[in-house]
Amino acid sequence: MIGMILCGHGNFASGMYSAIKLIAGEQEDFATVDFSAGMSSEELKEQLLVQIAKTEKGNGVVIFTDIPGGTPFNQAVLLSTENESVKIVSGTNLPLLLESSFKRDLSLTEFVSQALKSGAEGLKTFKIKETEPIREDSFGI
Repeated sequence: MIGMILCGHGNFASGMYSAIKLIAGEQEDFATVDFSAGMSSEELKEQLLVQIAKTEKGNGVVIFTDIPGGTPFNQAVLLSTENESVKIVSGTNLPLLLESSFKRDLSLTEFVSQALKSGAEGLKTFKIKETEPIREDSFGI
């Protein structure tokens, strides 16, 4: 099973995990790391290292971050350059995480590919469908 680590600014990680637990239940080998105000980049990196060690069971770990280019992303990227079994996905949304949590037996490459696909497909817009006006002669009277 692929390990999952969710990391982001403020309570992004713990908040998203709260939603995942509500919808899909407690997740095995799934960790969160919140990048809190006052925390240094080095402290964040250390927390990520601890969680990688806890969630890595031989099939790899994916670190999901909130913003590409943000501190959580940058620290995760640094760690991935030191460990080829660590991959990064950024721009994380809830549909991506939910669907990924059910596909953790894929290969690491397939898992990341599916995660990106799920994240993109999870973005939608709402538009009211226009209907044709009702014609008076359509009532049959």
